[in-house]
Amino acid sequence: MVNVYEDRIEFVSLGGLVSGLELKSIFLGVSQSRNPNLAAVFYRMRLIESYGTGIGKIERAYKACPFQPEFETAKGVFRVTLPNRNEEQEAEVQKIDCANNDISLDEQKNLIIQYARENGSITRKEVEDLIGAGTTKAFRLLKELCEADKLEQKGSGKLSAYFIK
Repeated sequence: MVNVYEDRIEFVSLGGLVSGLELKSIFLGVSQSRNPNLAAVFYRMRLIESYGTGIGKIERAYKACPFQPEFETAKGVFRVTLPNRNEEQEAEVQKIDCANNDISLDEQKNLIIQYARENGSITRKEVEDLIGAGTTKAFRLLKELCEADKLEQKGSGKLSAYFIK
């Protein structure tokens, strides 16, 4: 189940952790998908890059944030609660998120466009390095720039490059 609220999103997996797996094990890097079909759908939608990397990415994404994700387990249920990192942005007219407190989202998009113009193209990894963002944010910004007809995507997956339209 996925529950979406203004201040958070909750992912609830009925059935709890995979048999023999403890919450401590997950934070040590052990990974076993409870729902391989859901993981496969997320992978095909390019919402995840690979299996078993989610908890680490979540922890890195919230590292500098004042509010942290919660991981809870009880008999028959596992829940991850992710605070909305964009809530303050919306309230304060798009201030930058936790990873970079210096420039606005519009300025970040302008940096991406400028880089693509100067270098002929830009990749998701280059966006991450350019603005100090994680994979998800870099992908989201590139997608928004494509939807706004500023950039055009060529290639797919990790081989994608983005060109000025």
